Amino acid sequence: MAAGDFQSGAHETAGKAAVVELPDGSRKLTITDFETDPGPDLRIYLATDEGAGDFEDLGALKGNKGDQQYDVPKGVDLEKHGTVVIWCRAFSVSFGHSALES
Repeated sequence: MAAGDFQSGAHETAGKAAVVELPDGSRKLTITDFETDPGPDLRIYLATDEGAGDFEDLGALKGNKGDQQYDVPKGVDLEKHGTVVIWCRAFSVSFGHSALES
């Protein structure tokens, strides 16, 4: 459906993000070749921009290295929330982001 490469924010971040639709209609955010610094309370957001002013929280980051998947709720509009953000809630800062493009 959409994909992009991670860009570093406050911390060095690398990898690829993609949203894929499964045959049953559900959607997954898939992160591959991922690496960022460890941090407190890191979350995965689908946001309107890299500053995460308006976002959908997909949950806690599963790890700071490696491939991972997250469920994308049915109501999330990827046209509006088309940026994946690794967000540190403890310090209100983006570790990195990926703009998803179709």
